[in-house]
Amino acid sequence: MKPSIYHVNFASSQQSYGEGIAVFKDGTVNGGDHGYVYVGTYDLSSTSVSARLKIKKWNAAVTSVFGNIPDFDLDLRGSLSPDQSTFTVTGGIKQLPGPTITIRGRRISDAA
Repeated sequence: MKPSIYHVNFASSQQSYGEGIAVFKDGTVNGGDHGYVYVGTYDLSSTSVSARLKIKKWNAAVTSVFGNIPDFDLDLRGSLSPDQSTFTVTGGIKQLPGPTITIRGRRISDAA
């Protein structure tokens, strides 16, 4: 995957929604939204993608799609389109079995 910036939309199994920006470069993911920052790694295999992200709240006034959790880890798996313009991954919180999240990304720009 070439270094890229993706617009991401997410929804949890609890029916909450959100969106943000994520930068994918050299196996790392960095991004955020109006309440949380995302830092982690990703692996590609053909059109499959997996990621492990640490999510940390930076804005106390915002609630995540999982509720009012300050920090958590996500394990995600899914697919990347052949032209790498979109991806969809699903997973859950490592520390809280049960709730799931689906993240859809759309490539919006090259990253430096």
